[in-house]
Amino acid sequence: MNDLYLFAMANLVICGVIVFISLCRLNAMQNGVLWRVRLEYAGYLGGAVASGLQPWWGEYPEWGSICIATSLLIGLLCSNRAWRGDRPPRSATGPMPLETLDED
Repeated sequence: MNDLYLFAMANLVICGVIVFISLCRLNAMQNGVLWRVRLEYAGYLGGAVASGLQPWWGEYPEWGSICIATSLLIGLLCSNRAWRGDRPPRSATGPMPLETLDED
């Protein structure tokens, strides 16, 4: 049973970071942000809350839940460059002309 508690605590911490990042990004969105982008981060937020609190209804997370939450967190951390300055990227606010893309 102690292993289940450790998995639950690790999952709660990972999901807490996902909730924090999602809330910050939802807060940074203004009127011009596409609805699908808002819905994406609202889904991340809801999924992370449900996953983090799943021991309350008797479902303890194990390796699968930890791996999915960790991969989502890695994706959010890798996209932090686009959200730098507490602003959504231009691609989240509408169609972007292809000729204005930066070549990295």
